[in-house]
Amino acid sequence: MASEIASRNIIANIKTAYLSKMLSMESSWYDKSQEQFVNILAHDLQKMVALFDSKVMNLTEMISGILFGLIGGLLLSWKVALLTLGTTSVAITITYLILKESKKKEKTQQQYIRECTKIASEVLGNVRTFAAYSGEYKEIERYRSTLMMASKHRLKHATAISVGKAFNHFATCICYLAAYYFSVRLYLLDDFNPGYIGFLLTSQINPILSCTYLLAAISDLNVAIDSAYRVMRFLEAETSYGKSIEQGIEPDTFEARVSFRNVQFFYPTSLNTKVLHDLTLDIEPGKVTAVVGTSGAGKSTIVSLISRLYDVTAGQILIGGVDIKKLNVSWLRNQIGVVGQEPTLFDISIEENIRYGKTNATLEEIMEAAKISYAHGFIEKLPSGYASIVGESGIKLSGGQKQRIAIARAIVCKPKLLLLDEATSSLDCHSEGIVQEALDNAMRGRTTVIIAHRMSTVKKADVIYAMKEGRVMEKGPHSELMELGGYYYSLAKIQELEEKDQVVTIKRESVHIEEFVDTTPFVEKSLEVPKDDKILELSRKSIKMMVVWFLAVLSTASTATFVPIFFYLFGRFCQSFTYPKEELNRIALTEVGYLFALGAIIFFSVVLSGVMSTVVTQQWLGKLQKKVFNKIVSMDLSWFDWSGNSPNECLEIMTKSPPLIQSVTGDSAAQVFIFMLSVIFTIGHSFFVSTSVTLANLPILLIFIIINCLRLKTRGADARSASLTTTSTKMATEYVQSVKTIQILNCQKYVVNQYQDMLLRSKREAFVSIVLYAAVFASSVSLVRSAMGVLFIYGSTVIANSNVRGTSLLSVVFTLNSVALLTGPALMLISQYPTARQAINQLYRIAYAKNSLNILTDRGIKPKISGNIVFQDITFSYPTRDKMQVLKKMNLKIDEGMTVALVGDSGSGKSTIVSLLERFYLPNEGKILIDGHDINDINVRYLRSQMGLVSQEPVLFDMTIKENIIYGMEEKVTMDKIIEAATIANIHNFIMKLPQAYDTPVGERGSKLSGGQKQRIAIARAVLRNPKILLLDEATSALDTENEKAVQEALENASVGRTTIVIAHRLSTIRKADKIVVLQSGAVVEEGNHEQLMERRGHYYHLLCR
Repeated sequence: MASEIASRNIIANIKTAYLSKMLSMESSWYDKSQEQFVNILAHDLQKMVALFDSKVMNLTEMISGILFGLIGGLLLSWKVALLTLGTTSVAITITYLILKESKKKEKTQQQYIRECTKIASEVLGNVRTFAAYSGEYKEIERYRSTLMMASKHRLKHATAISVGKAFNHFATCICYLAAYYFSVRLYLLDDFNPGYIGFLLTSQINPILSCTYLLAAISDLNVAIDSAYRVMRFLEAETSYGKSIEQGIEPDTFEARVSFRNVQFFYPTSLNTKVLHDLTLDIEPGKVTAVVGTSGAGKSTIVSLISRLYDVTAGQILIGGVDIKKLNVSWLRNQIGVVGQEPTLFDISIEENIRYGKTNATLEEIMEAAKISYAHGFIEKLPSGYASIVGESGIKLSGGQKQRIAIARAIVCKPKLLLLDEATSSLDCHSEGIVQEALDNAMRGRTTVIIAHRMSTVKKADVIYAMKEGRVMEKGPHSELMELGGYYYSLAKIQELEEKDQVVTIKRESVHIEEFVDTTPFVEKSLEVPKDDKILELSRKSIKMMVVWFLAVLSTASTATFVPIFFYLFGRFCQSFTYPKEELNRIALTEVGYLFALGAIIFFSVVLSGVMSTVVTQQWLGKLQKKVFNKIVSMDLSWFDWSGNSPNECLEIMTKSPPLIQSVTGDSAAQVFIFMLSVIFTIGHSFFVSTSVTLANLPILLIFIIINCLRLKTRGADARSASLTTTSTKMATEYVQSVKTIQILNCQKYVVNQYQDMLLRSKREAFVSIVLYAAVFASSVSLVRSAMGVLFIYGSTVIANSNVRGTSLLSVVFTLNSVALLTGPALMLISQYPTARQAINQLYRIAYAKNSLNILTDRGIKPKISGNIVFQDITFSYPTRDKMQVLKKMNLKIDEGMTVALVGDSGSGKSTIVSLLERFYLPNEGKILIDGHDINDINVRYLRSQMGLVSQEPVLFDMTIKENIIYGMEEKVTMDKIIEAATIANIHNFIMKLPQAYDTPVGERGSKLSGGQKQRIAIARAVLRNPKILLLDEATSALDTENEKAVQEALENASVGRTTIVIAHRLSTIRKADKIVVLQSGAVVEEGNHEQLMERRGHYYHLLCR
């Protein structure tokens, strides 16, 4: 109990210190390897528990047992003691080497399991891209081959573990027979007292051999020491930034005058790339200063330097005439408010999210800030108001809502200096308009720095700095810079029409908090699982598997006989010393032969049991995992919209369920089976030897089982504590992943205190269960020792009054005691069955889910497609929002080869049209005809092969550029075709400049490429399919001017000769379309080309002019 409580206290303190240190480090630490710090938080701190928990106590107890056993043995018979020490040492060494090899196998297996998880994560994280490009068969094969390798190495690991266990059994027999026969030889030489034989065997060999079971614990301790080293090395690391964060001067007043003087800067992770070149600029108090330029110009770096996320490499930044490095960092950040492009919200209430901007803010202050940011109105409409939980990363809110809350958070502390870093660039026009008004309101009376690449955002600024490649090219107000006709003018000219941009995209992935949908009926239905007999269905189909089943059961049953037979022979060993000396050597050799035979048989039985049971599990579980994956990749996208079926939930089920199932199947199931059979054999053997002694022992055995059940029950009471620990880990991980936001908000102490409170609650919840568990555990140990004493006393009475031998009594006592000690581990395994059963049900729920659109079948026609599209009276609502009609009796005709642009407000149904064409969803009413064929009659994979989809956020897979371009292509593609597609997409020249050209890995989600480069590769992927229909859904909206121009040229090249549907909100993107279709509330209200629609002065005209 003491070790458990101490362990929790120590780990809680270390966790708190670790998070506190993490949040106080400079940004360069996270840039180098943020994932490493998250892994330390999630794994290393947990592994450190092994340094303080019961494993250390058990190891200490075992070492003490060995030492006292050796001392006792040396005092009684030093010759036998040395022999047993030698034989057991050899046995332990060999077993250790076997288990060490098994660790290597396990490590390789885990690598393949992580690869399986990565594949599933890529597929489920990019469902639309994967479905649009028909990547089903490729991903099924990729997953199958990786899973097969994981299963292969799991079998190797199980074989190594089984050999280790088998050798342990065999070594036990060898050590016993060696000590026994040596004792006999000494006895025949009158150099040994036979009364010591029982003590010598049990006090020396058992403790030493039982160390084998603790080798895993020693391995865990080594891992824990490594983890502790990494953690402590980080905690003890010193940086100048870490020391100075609470140091520095705090002026009485903050003068929002910022001056950059010959500033040079390199990011710590890219020391070969200079971001700022002798930068000099001034930000005057009370003025609005804008910084514009293309990607890589160094605009956002200015914000990072002012907020002290980084320090300059050379030069000076002065604030109010004082070097920024001399100012107290916490004080400085309290004077600054920052709003970024991607607002980071935490999985807490809206009120708490805003309070992070000022930790002691009252609700009135929070509401005031929300009103200034125009967030108060929509917050009040939510069911829980300011107490509404926003979800992970604010997923329950729209982009505009998140941004307005971020603005409220930035201004709740009433900052003197406001930094706006691309605060509206990723929003649609409707949201951008509202957020821009909120920003204008927040900027009043404050010195403001605006970072932007859109000229329409910065025209009203007092002074504009135009930057390129880390240098200021020009500065001045908008009018002067336009008259100058230089660099700024060239940037503005490209975007001159974009101030009329309109909102276009409704993101289906965003589930707004106010749109609550009750999906309970569906969840209950979806949780239905097949009957129990189907659990064996995947294994029963093969005669070979039936043979494996038979061998597994037979070998397991054979293994279960070890305990009773072993202790029966142990009794015979002791009894043999009662025979005359002239017969003893012959009898001893016979007994030694029996024990050797038992060891050999058990060796092969244990190996066969472990291997065959693992084969059975892997065959069944592997087929089930493949069936689940196949089902997921073949499901229609509407299935993922339902609660319980989201991509993240599916991934969690696929990742967490197999280990839970494996923990109670395979060798674990064999161990439970062995325990049950051992109980039966042991009781049978005990009744055979002495009915009265056995009857006396059975109630004690039953009480012992009940106590072990109580131990499990008290462990179960720790579930609340475990839940709080999980929540605290998730909380800390969220903080670490958003560390720059936490630092800019200057709320490190506040979040650390929250984390500490969560850990304290977890400790309090755990205290009662720890005390109960310790009490029950102590009772169980005491009961075993007391029971043995009672049995020996009672047994002596039985021996005196019957013909039962003392050695027979000894075998009964030790046999029943061994079975009692097996009760705890067996019941622990049995207690895990409900969790494993639930995991099996989850996998079966997916594997046998009903699918309205199985795209892996050849069902449907494959007509020649030219690109004529007709929507007839289409009515549609998303399955989870069936009361909200997105399209209402919509009619639309698109002729072959025509470029059609869809425009309209958010929610008008533009992106839904693309989803329906790709058959991601089916319309509720009406028909969609392609070249006269009902879309429902066309084979889904064939239909999608005739389309190319390019979305706002290009999705690339963690493969090479070449593999990404040919993704989903079933026929072999020549290199010439790939180059042709890349050339059309304006990306070939860039690719050829790379060291590995087309074989260059793009990284996870294309992380090694810029946005424009990723988008052009996505266009090449679409072009390679030679699609008859090209779908462009906001393909350039998130790009800066330079990248947008290159991508737009690529899209225009790709559109030649194809039916193209464009969703966009930039006039420059849609004005060249053959037809512009204006959507409003799910219906077409106007259509025609740009000139015609402008002349009519209807909906389109008002969209542009408002």
